Amino acid sequence: MASKTGSAFDWKVWMVIAIVASSVIGFSAGYVLGGAQKRVILSIVDDYGRTVELKGVPQRIVSAAPSPTEILFAVGAGAQVVGVDNYSDYPAEAKSLPQIGSYTLNIEVIMSLKPDLIVCSDLVPTLQLDQLEAQGIPYFIFATRTMEDVIKDLRLAGSLTGHSLEAESVVAGLQARVNAVTNKTLAVSVEKPRTYIEYYPLWTYGPGSFGDDLIRLAGGTNIASNASNEYPELTPEFIIAQNPEVIVYTVGPMTMTVAADFAAREHWDSIYAVSHNKIYSLDDNLMSRYGPRVVDGLEQLAEIIHPELFP
Repeated sequence: MASKTGSAFDWKVWMVIAIVASSVIGFSAGYVLGGAQKRVILSIVDDYGRTVELKGVPQRIVSAAPSPTEILFAVGAGAQVVGVDNYSDYPAEAKSLPQIGSYTLNIEVIMSLKPDLIVCSDLVPTLQLDQLEAQGIPYFIFATRTMEDVIKDLRLAGSLTGHSLEAESVVAGLQARVNAVTNKTLAVSVEKPRTYIEYYPLWTYGPGSFGDDLIRLAGGTNIASNASNEYPELTPEFIIAQNPEVIVYTVGPMTMTVAADFAAREHWDSIYAVSHNKIYSLDDNLMSRYGPRVVDGLEQLAEIIHPELFP
């Protein structure tokens, strides 16, 4: 077994950590011994409640979305990643790997990489994933919605790839940083300013989305917290009526918005955030990629909403 999964010591340590983690962090991880060769099967439940079975620690992983790519590298499994989607550009090492498409996967390229596992977000079309699974390549879905889920998924990735110790170290550091923010922002005495985050003109984060959770943790009140879906398109009239005290717009490759655009919108000069120049930008990757860097996003958003708490 050691020749396939690393040193015998690493393999045994990984098995023990994964088994312990199954009772600690709330997912199922089991090991079944059977057959003449005592084959080890790892059974682990993904964020969609699917039980994924693997014949040992995967050594050739294809990541079909940027968030799981960042998670895998963060827990020390970067050397096991053999292919990534077209948008995986962080960390720098990911950019040199073969690309396998994005929302539409290149099945031929994926098959040529001979992966033993595909990891993805819930935006990847399951029809193509099912086709690959039918050819013997299992897939694992990360579907993060909250900061708590990020912590959970880092631990999942550690157990999935044989890097539980590294994952726990990453989690400890991130949790300490989150606590340093929320100990201030979530204090009862701290006001929670009305906050509007725009990732595309008039599109924002609604209830159940990661952006909604970040606004809460950063000490704000999401003006779209009662919207009908996770990523609603709001009307100008609704936003004006909500009168946000803070406006944040995300900046990425597809972003054309600048702060001056908000003042130019009809009747927006009556909004508190506009008239008081409380308009800020934030890197879109820190809001939309649900890996370790979201803590950077939380820290920056908290400083934007509550500059008085972070002098």
